[in-house]
Amino acid sequence: MGKAKTLLTGFVFGGVVSAATVLLTTPKPGKEMIADAKEKSDDIKEAFSRLKQDVNELTAQVKQLSSEGKEVIQEVAADLKRSIASYQEDIEPNLTRLKDDMEEMQKTIETVKDEVNSPAPK
Repeated sequence: MGKAKTLLTGFVFGGVVSAATVLLTTPKPGKEMIADAKEKSDDIKEAFSRLKQDVNELTAQVKQLSSEGKEVIQEVAADLKRSIASYQEDIEPNLTRLKDDMEEMQKTIETVKDEVNSPAPK
């Protein structure tokens, strides 16, 4: 937001300097120049007013977008947690079965190993 504010300030300041330069370098009678300056001053005040309104609207939109983004992120995080929990519940029986199968295989391996290492009957 700081860069946008600096940019807008630069545009406004440049506009004011340009308007003042044009007014001061244009050969007009004093009364005409004062009337033009007054008109330009009113135009600048109106431009500042519109700029302030636009900045306020932009700020409100950024806040709303930030709030909505935060809500979306929270919803996605909650959905992800639910998906992970569901996945874990779905695979739990398979993990138990695999663990049981591995224990059975280990027992079988131990049995075969014992049979191989035992002395042959004579």
